[in-house]
Amino acid sequence: MNATTTTELGPIFETFVPANKRDDKGRHIGYVVGMRDNGVNFYAWVQNARYLGNGEWVEFGVTQRSRCFDSLQASKNWAYATARQRIAKLHA
Repeated sequence: MNATTTTELGPIFETFVPANKRDDKGRHIGYVVGMRDNGVNFYAWVQNARYLGNGEWVEFGVTQRSRCFDSLQASKNWAYATARQRIAKLHA
């Protein structure tokens, strides 16, 4: 099966983006930006996250549905713009 016909998705890539804010228990909060693709469809999502220390983040809240894009760049643009918008709302 070639990359243009496969429906199998590749590995998940996640980046944690700190919001420079703390929750009511004093924990650092931010977002995880996730991406996955099959070479044709590119999926991205943004999920709430808390920093536990020692480089470990944990996702929390309602699980976010991924959005599908036609290119990796479009998925990245949407995901990071969405994370920036959510961080800006925290600081408002």
